[in-house]
Amino acid sequence: MSGSRAAGTVEGAQQVTDPVDGAPMQTTRTRTLPAPPEPRPAAPPAPPRPGFRWWMPGLALLVLAVALLARSAPSTGDTQWIVVGGAGWWTLTTLLHLPMAVILALLAGGLVERVGYFWCGRRPPVPGRLPALAPAVCVQLPMFNEHAVAARVIDAACALRWPAGRLTVQVLDDSTDPATRALVERACADAYARTGVPCTVLHRTDRRGYKAGALEAGRHRTDAELIAIFDADFVPPPDYLLRAVPHFYRPDGTPDHSLALVQAQWGHLNHDESALTRAQALWVDDHHTLQMSWRSARWRFVNFTGTAGVWRASAIRSVGGWRAASLVEDCELSFRHLFAGYRTTFVNHIVVPAELPATYAAYRSQQRRWTQGWVQLQRLHLPTLALRHRTRWPRRVHLLYHMCISWQWPAWAIWTALLPILILNDLWYGALGTAAGLGLYLLPATLWALTTGVLATLETRHTYPGRATPAALARRLTRVVPYVAVNAGMLPHQFSAFCEGLFGPLHTEFERTPKAGDGPKPRGGGGAARRPYVLAEVAFAAYQLACAAIFAARGLPLCALGATLLAGCVLTLTHLGGRARP
Repeated sequence: MSGSRAAGTVEGAQQVTDPVDGAPMQTTRTRTLPAPPEPRPAAPPAPPRPGFRWWMPGLALLVLAVALLARSAPSTGDTQWIVVGGAGWWTLTTLLHLPMAVILALLAGGLVERVGYFWCGRRPPVPGRLPALAPAVCVQLPMFNEHAVAARVIDAACALRWPAGRLTVQVLDDSTDPATRALVERACADAYARTGVPCTVLHRTDRRGYKAGALEAGRHRTDAELIAIFDADFVPPPDYLLRAVPHFYRPDGTPDHSLALVQAQWGHLNHDESALTRAQALWVDDHHTLQMSWRSARWRFVNFTGTAGVWRASAIRSVGGWRAASLVEDCELSFRHLFAGYRTTFVNHIVVPAELPATYAAYRSQQRRWTQGWVQLQRLHLPTLALRHRTRWPRRVHLLYHMCISWQWPAWAIWTALLPILILNDLWYGALGTAAGLGLYLLPATLWALTTGVLATLETRHTYPGRATPAALARRLTRVVPYVAVNAGMLPHQFSAFCEGLFGPLHTEFERTPKAGDGPKPRGGGGAARRPYVLAEVAFAAYQLACAAIFAARGLPLCALGATLLAGCVLTLTHLGGRARP
């Protein structure tokens, strides 16, 4: 299933005692890892029909939209084929607004989380008391060709404050670049010499399972009670473990075995670098500070974000270990813990800063993987969540919203393709007047974006160093503009990722997000594999520009402006996605 069956090698970065078998490990010693047992995978959904390609539904939507647009474009002078305001008009118009109803329902669900945060989630969870003998902690650092940031995260992991003899570091290095492998081994040796923290390197000879496979292989090489995980671009503060681990204990110092995960807030190392990083910083602040805080406090469940979290090792073992069943192996593991009855918690005042993707190519690659992976997760676990998981119905409804939030992308894609046709046929509520059109079609999304921007800006008290002056808050609030533009420009890209996740194969290549200073682009970052995405983006923009031209000819300047801006956002991101810097 994952890379858990793949054997590899362990190269010690210093002479220490192996935490599992007690054998001394020399700097140059190499040992072959035994293949750990692989958990039995769940039965995968039926494969797509032969000859069917994941991009075909998008192509069908485009062809249908173009055909309907061509049918609606000619102006005969009598467009009132149905009486505006009549019973038939209300019925047909309401039915055709079904995609917008889905969008409004998803926006309402998001608003419940963000506003609900002030009643449930704003107060951080109270940690327990550590026992007299601190638990053994293993810090895992999965990485792949992370030449620019590997040494930094190794240094930060070895600098974590924890009782002597109770901390080990595993560097799960799947790098194929010899120079990066040598850098990682040297960084581990230097960190051990400086801190005395045992730091071992796992080089696998087979990358099956990608990150999940590396984490599973490392898990079988430690007997630590708790496992902390950090991606290579994260820099955990020295007191991270001292603040996170007590949450696994009750006030009397006894372990809370029902708690499987403590997830920390993502911070930012480069949030002010560009419009792209500012937009991402707003998204992260909103998702973590508001959404995850509310979910944790209200429903006792958050999904692991792949990094900046501490897992109870026995909990991972009890649900079958890491699996590469989808591209979001962290979320897939989280939902298996949910079904097994475990709790997971989020602590927003523990902040771990990290690099935001600094290029549009890196950002698009990251978003594609996340959207595709979440849809794969639905294929694996949605029936269990909807039908078999035993919980109260309000919690089930929210968990379904949580798992299915990626359906916003097909809803928006269908709606932006359909709305111009409705406008040209007077089957939209703007036919009742300008105020009705602006209020219904622009106001909900505008209010949602402003609410998100304001709340995320005011509530990120722990994320940004220094005092939150009015000038700093005002500047941070302007992130709403690039945030909206980037999300609009990503629409056809995200729709393509959704379709690939729903109709494509479950087991696809894991594309890492390039970090600052990276040299070669990762495999799959362009070429034929991404051609359907670029074609979809160009076709979507061309469709919107055609709609804009028709609107202008019909004397609908506001509609023409909206379609033009949407096409411009898409083409701009498509162009910048092929460049090295934003």
